[in-house]
Amino acid sequence: MQNANENHKNLAVYNALVERTKYNWDNCNSLFEYLMQSYYDYHKHVLSLEGYVKLQVMEKQDISIELHAKINEVVMYYLQGKPHTAYNLMSESLDLIKDILVQKSSRLDSSRGKFIFRARVQQEGGMPFTSREDMFHIPFEKRHLVSGQRFSIHGVPSVYLGESIYDCYLELGKPDLDRFWVSLFFVPLDNNSQKNTLIDLTFSNQKHDLSLLIHQVKNNVEEYISVLDKLVDDILLWPLIMACSIVCKFPNAPFKQEYIVPQILFHLCNDITGFSGVKYYSTKLDGINRKNLQRAMINYALPAQFMDTSGYCPHLANRLSLTKPITLKSASDIEIESKYGYTTYGLPIIRDMCESLKNDEVVLALDRMTMYFNQLLHNNLDELTQLEKINGNYDKVNY
Repeated sequence: MQNANENHKNLAVYNALVERTKYNWDNCNSLFEYLMQSYYDYHKHVLSLEGYVKLQVMEKQDISIELHAKINEVVMYYLQGKPHTAYNLMSESLDLIKDILVQKSSRLDSSRGKFIFRARVQQEGGMPFTSREDMFHIPFEKRHLVSGQRFSIHGVPSVYLGESIYDCYLELGKPDLDRFWVSLFFVPLDNNSQKNTLIDLTFSNQKHDLSLLIHQVKNNVEEYISVLDKLVDDILLWPLIMACSIVCKFPNAPFKQEYIVPQILFHLCNDITGFSGVKYYSTKLDGINRKNLQRAMINYALPAQFMDTSGYCPHLANRLSLTKPITLKSASDIEIESKYGYTTYGLPIIRDMCESLKNDEVVLALDRMTMYFNQLLHNNLDELTQLEKINGNYDKVNY
């Protein structure tokens, strides 16, 4: 078995990659130059690995080399006005790592599913969000409202979910809580069905640390090697994770070069590839709180799979269940309780995860909303309803 010193060195190398998750190219003349430089840095890290992990990464380095080369070409051809070529290259990139991504997706938190949040901000003077339909994706007849974001394609409605209400709050730009509406979603994670496979762009540094320690103490060689293999997979995927995590140099500009790779990758979430969406970390946290709240700052983007002129995607409507939306008013008197930072149904309580936020009034308000949903689940799980059941059948909502 690999010794403790080797584990410490390999984890230090991987954690050094993780620490650079908020990438920016302020010191480079172009995004393409930055991608080239990032690969050289990545390769130096790989050469610093030791033992079994280094051997496995080096044996499979053709994957990471070709992956990075294709990502560079995706950006280059897109900026040359050849999006079709860029799309094909991104598809080839996905084929390179598909097996790794499927394996990683199969390790999601639960074989049954997850409770995740969705939030929306009511416009000034606009109508309140009172129905489940209000909290689903933008209906097809209003697709002109769908803008392009990091994991969003112009005109393609998608469902965006966050691991915690605080995550949703930051993603939406810290809105006025009186206009901040939240629903709880249930997302089934049937790992035996490729239709539910997510492209997982999260990193697992904290889990690797703990898992290696546990299995080294247990002295179980098979389980120990399995943990090391997961670390190898994450290292091989790093060129893609990096390319999807670059900070925008011009955040208010109409076109953001940094979104080229993640947007095309998101476009490849369809029946043909077998991926139904993307799982990724929020970039909204500051460095002080990032480590403590990492587990609560995971986002999920699920594009509509079947398009129509109006209504909603029947695939998502059949797959996702959700509660009616609430504002803080519904939870203003609720007491906050948690164990190790989670409610009894596994919903994150931010004040208990991060010491610096335990007395923050906004955080406490959002945690009360989280407790509201936990109590709702405790009292009546049937409050989670699928859209198809609400409407009786697809014809009534013009799918």
